[in-house]
Amino acid sequence: MKVSVDVLLRGALWTLGGFGGGQAIRFVSNVILTRMLAPELFGLMTIVNTLRIGIELMSDFGIGQNLIYSQNAEEPEFYNTAWTLQITRGLVLFLIILASSIPLARFYELPILVYLLPITGLGTILSGLTSLAPVFLQKRLQFGKLNVFQLFSAAASSAVLVLFCYLSHTIWALVLGGVLGAVIYTVASYSLLTEIKHRLFIDKRFISEILNFGKWISLSSVVYFLSMNFDRLYFAKVVPLELLGVYGIARSMSDLLGLLAGRLGSGVVFPFISSHSDTPRASLHGGLAPIRVKFLSLAAVGCSLLVATADLAIKILYDQRYQAAGWILPVLVIASWFSIVTSLSESTLLGLGAPFYMAISNSLKFVLLLLALPLSFKFGGLAGAVTILPLAEACRYIPLYLGQRRQGFSFGTQDLSATIGMFLMIGVWEGLRWLSGLGTSFDSFPIGGLVPVGP
Repeated sequence: MKVSVDVLLRGALWTLGGFGGGQAIRFVSNVILTRMLAPELFGLMTIVNTLRIGIELMSDFGIGQNLIYSQNAEEPEFYNTAWTLQITRGLVLFLIILASSIPLARFYELPILVYLLPITGLGTILSGLTSLAPVFLQKRLQFGKLNVFQLFSAAASSAVLVLFCYLSHTIWALVLGGVLGAVIYTVASYSLLTEIKHRLFIDKRFISEILNFGKWISLSSVVYFLSMNFDRLYFAKVVPLELLGVYGIARSMSDLLGLLAGRLGSGVVFPFISSHSDTPRASLHGGLAPIRVKFLSLAAVGCSLLVATADLAIKILYDQRYQAAGWILPVLVIASWFSIVTSLSESTLLGLGAPFYMAISNSLKFVLLLLALPLSFKFGGLAGAVTILPLAEACRYIPLYLGQRRQGFSFGTQDLSATIGMFLMIGVWEGLRWLSGLGTSFDSFPIGGLVPVGP
């Protein structure tokens, strides 16, 4: 087990470095873009990207996860069947986006969506044409090469986006810059593994295997999208576009740690557990636990510090138009902590071949948001609605914990200890900040709500 643990640790370090670096690049480019663009443009892109991602996830049957989990993945007949399905799915999704653009534009009362959605929808075609090489790098635990590639892609895409927005301070710069970034990623993906020869091919045996594994992935993807993005879709209908843009900025910042945990889970934990399916679970659990607790400890320190300094960071990095993000961000970072814990749990269960717990988990969160978000917004405005998000994310963990218990692979004590530690550290940082005369990060929180909701 020693060699395997070394591989796991090396993969975690590469992921933390590579993906963390990529997110840092995107964050810096985002700050630069806010200097050039008005908040309402980010609000508009929040709607466009959320709708596009939602449509994409409607037919996600886990091709990548299937390739990582399947023993047949290295056979050309299998991966070419998967690649052909991926291309077909991308084309179908583009047609769905095209057909739904007019109804969605009418629903949100934004005529420009008729043009924005189809153009951004070209990304689904490009995604379908992407090589399967990045997935094979995950499966083979070649973390260094994969993360260098992703770091390069993030840098190139961000540079293109900033350049476009510098030349034109309009929504079209964001849209076309994003499409060109997708082109760069798709083309570059074919340089990773030259031994993977893609060709259009269908094998009925493997279609059955892919769809059978992916049925729970597909259901989970739909409810995952709804649980993770219902707030964006709901706020897009009830708050001004400018405020939605500010919320989108705060949400993107708070998601950084959650996205890193998700990448660590899907890119390291899931393939690690899947590739060691023959190892006794007690040994596998023992090898994973020390690495996991180190990451959680680091994440707890990062989250607690970010909660305590979020408003100060907003004041320094963003101009006056975006200052409302200062009271939104601390609450969303707390929600991101629970997202970190649930992401690791989801990847564990996926590696054990039990993806249906993900569907149950995300369904629970979505139902809670569906019921509580409109009610809390009615009585507390945006401030009241935002406070529901950490609670909803925490509830998502419950089915995952029960699932891990049933699989005999639980980290419940570890997760609880890290969560308690994270909140204790928030208290320490906030106390030190208050003693230094800087108040607390929640001083600007609008107790009475921010958006008028009627008499």
